[in-house]
Amino acid sequence: MNSQLSTPIKDTHSIDAHTSQALLSVENLTCERSDAPLFSNLSFSLEKSQSLRILGPNGSGKTTLIRTIAGIHKPALGQIRWSTGPGNRDNSANKPNIAYIGHTTGIRGELTALENLEFYARMTGNLSGMSPTECLEKLNVAHCSKLPCMRLSAGQRQRVALSRLALNQHDLWLLDEPVTSLDDQGIDLLLDLARCHLEAGGMTIYCSHQSIHSGFKNDTEIDLRNFKGDHPQC
Repeated sequence: MNSQLSTPIKDTHSIDAHTSQALLSVENLTCERSDAPLFSNLSFSLEKSQSLRILGPNGSGKTTLIRTIAGIHKPALGQIRWSTGPGNRDNSANKPNIAYIGHTTGIRGELTALENLEFYARMTGNLSGMSPTECLEKLNVAHCSKLPCMRLSAGQRQRVALSRLALNQHDLWLLDEPVTSLDDQGIDLLLDLARCHLEAGGMTIYCSHQSIHSGFKNDTEIDLRNFKGDHPQC
């Protein structure tokens, strides 16, 4: 797969925030930095087996949006609504099982790759049925399983972090620059994992400066420049 392929950006304003089948609805969201809006009145929805790519230059609020959906940040205005299915819509009580991988890997350098996944499994459970070693194999990094992660390359550490996605049956993946430091093989392996996730009914929201979105099924794009606030980008 050519990881540099790209497709035309879709009209982001055509995304309906009130779709009856939506499991995630973001409604009129405004997020701020230092009391100035990063973006305003952002609305979209996501259904099973859909992925959403967030576009925008540095400082436009991509990470803030992902962290807000994850519940790490609070929006200045607007609502994030979850549903577990038709007739059961609304609020955080229905919040799905979320996997969040941010700019930092969350990998402990003094632990081996295998120990990191075993620790994650104890913290979150292991609902996929795959062992930590099998999850490492999904990203072709099982041969590093007994090495302390501080001795791994940046790309290998990223693969270890991403292998956690295979450990649990998450409803929603939130991925902030997931292909950072990955080579072409690593990107292909991540996309294979993502396709399986989407085919099983999972959802994905991600941002990436690399054009990997052609590898995702049912991909939609939102460009935060269309919802620009007044905060200067730097």
